[in-house]
Amino acid sequence: SGDAHQLDALYAALEDRFRGSRDEIKERFKVYLPYVKDLAPVIDLGCGRGEWLEILGETGIPARGVDTNLIQLEQCRARSLNVSDEDFLAHLQSLDDASVGAITGFHIVEHVPLKTLLTLLNEALRVLRPGGVVIFETPNPENVLVGSNYFYMDPTHRHPLPSELLEFLLQSRGFEVIEILNLHPWDSA
Repeated sequence: SGDAHQLDALYAALEDRFRGSRDEIKERFKVYLPYVKDLAPVIDLGCGRGEWLEILGETGIPARGVDTNLIQLEQCRARSLNVSDEDFLAHLQSLDDASVGAITGFHIVEHVPLKTLLTLLNEALRVLRPGGVVIFETPNPENVLVGSNYFYMDPTHRHPLPSELLEFLLQSRGFEVIEILNLHPWDSA
């Protein structure tokens, strides 16, 4: 429905082929549950197929997903997940200061230009309650196969974000305690 959504089907198919099954992704996301268990509500930016929202719901953690891909949003709604068709920055900007317990964004930061990323970090910090958590997962370019090949399997990726750079950007915006988890090692890489 219009230029803004002309790639929705292509992107949904790309994720279905290369990202992993719903069950695989849900299993991978479980590592983040301890970080958000007492921090509702959770806002998941770029919620995609909704695996994280599903896990949060199964655990009883109130959450809302935000995405612009109409196909993936329909998949979420078919699973009765709480989602909205919004740009993630517009959504954050509509929220009150200190109104959110946790913000998550799995594989979104590598899709945006630097200025957008800085605005995202500023808005996330503004809407988080004291003690709130932000979680961003992104492909690790320190893994040679990821940095030289698999990162580019998604044609909407802009550039890899090394952990040290993302850590610096978070610190520069005012985030204080930063933990880097190098997850999902690929032994052959």
